[in-house]
Amino acid sequence: MKASTSCWSNFGSRREIGNGVSNESKILLAYPSCFRYSEQVDSLDIKTSLLWLASYLKQFHPVEYVDYELKIGRPASQTQIRRFERIVRNDLSSRDFDILGISCWTSLSYQSSLAVARICRELYPDKLIVVGGYHPTALPNEFITEDKLFDYVVCGEGEHALVDIARRLADTGRPAKTEIIQGPPLKLEEFVPYNWDLVEPIVRQHAVNGVDCLYIFLARGCPFRCSFCMEPLKDANWRALSPAEAVAQIMAAARRFEIRSVGIADACFGVRPAWRHEFLNRMVEEQPPFWVIFETRPEYITEEDIRLLTHLKAEVQFGVESGSPSMLRLMHKSRAPEKFLGAFVRASRELSSHGIVHRGNLLFNHPGETRDTLDETFAFIDSCLAPEHSSLMWVPHTYMHFPGCEVYDHRESFENKYGTRFDAGDWWLGDSDQYQASMALVPSASLDGENRELCWRMMEPRMEKMKQILTPQAFRFAANKYYPYWQDDYRYQNV
Repeated sequence: MKASTSCWSNFGSRREIGNGVSNESKILLAYPSCFRYSEQVDSLDIKTSLLWLASYLKQFHPVEYVDYELKIGRPASQTQIRRFERIVRNDLSSRDFDILGISCWTSLSYQSSLAVARICRELYPDKLIVVGGYHPTALPNEFITEDKLFDYVVCGEGEHALVDIARRLADTGRPAKTEIIQGPPLKLEEFVPYNWDLVEPIVRQHAVNGVDCLYIFLARGCPFRCSFCMEPLKDANWRALSPAEAVAQIMAAARRFEIRSVGIADACFGVRPAWRHEFLNRMVEEQPPFWVIFETRPEYITEEDIRLLTHLKAEVQFGVESGSPSMLRLMHKSRAPEKFLGAFVRASRELSSHGIVHRGNLLFNHPGETRDTLDETFAFIDSCLAPEHSSLMWVPHTYMHFPGCEVYDHRESFENKYGTRFDAGDWWLGDSDQYQASMALVPSASLDGENRELCWRMMEPRMEKMKQILTPQAFRFAANKYYPYWQDDYRYQNV
């Protein structure tokens, strides 16, 4: 079944669309949760990416926001999926809307997106259904169904596309067949403040004791093209709220909700030094009681950053990913991996000397990883574990195989060159544990068989060493956020 494809480039500006709210099209934005996902929701996660979209649309149309993950959970079995579908059916039947916009953020939400769309189509055959997100952007044709569940598949950013779809609905109705649309990126001058009113009922219901961590986007675009990341599907141009507006958005949420930490969810925080320094300056002036968390590049960190960070409760994260120069090249993490690793060592030592908590993210089992590159990575980790009174935490992750990243597009090359084996194939189409299936692969022939879990066996003694040299503040932070079993340690009790 073929879809029509269009790229709407003649979108109205704000003046052309008008600044008043239209009464013609009511929009319901829905996050559909995830099916067969073993990692359960243990805290409130406000989907601020969807909220930012809703805040933009609210200028022009009535908008409602529903998060079925928070409302129902993540159904793991067929029985739980049927229960999920009953609750969604009851919820949708009680709502007044003209357009349902479904956020299929990643492939983990593919099956739930289809389920929500199917329920809506059964209840309301004539309503417009739109889907967007990373998975639709990577594989839009997977949303072309025989029963035409979706009217539009939006690739890229959704603001302009949805405004134009809503504006045209009264004149054109539903399209004859599913259309795939390339949504143009939002310009910096079109960024809007978050409309926290849209999620306040959700927060009040699901976070009666406050929000552990509010993840918030302050910018869009990432100039880097890492092989494992889906961010290259979007515009690379880095666009950020002004430092003053960025701080204002954080503090507005903090004043409204009881927040214990704020995580800046930008793919790469503070690309421009002047922006970063002004933002940190303004945060210092606010003296927030909560933790501020962000991920950036080690080569970005300057003496001025460190000076300002000493006045905040801050965790600085670095996507180190590997200690092997050859793996960093393969990941497109850096064209000069030795310099990249050297910059991390210098930044980490300076941050530790000032008592600033920081984290090195590791990515194990990336396709092409070998026994030799693992040895290089752990030799690098060992060199970073030498100093006493460290504030550096290592947090390892496993490569998750998502469509839209470079590895996915070059699977055959990895299979032929390294002996990589993608055991779960197109896992999002199956009925196995989606979370586990996304990680079901062998990175290379040398890490198959008895070496398949080697990275974790090698990491275990390093974790114990890290635990012993952390400063009391860093130890307590790590125990609270990453390693709750550390809370049984005598050091946690005595901090």
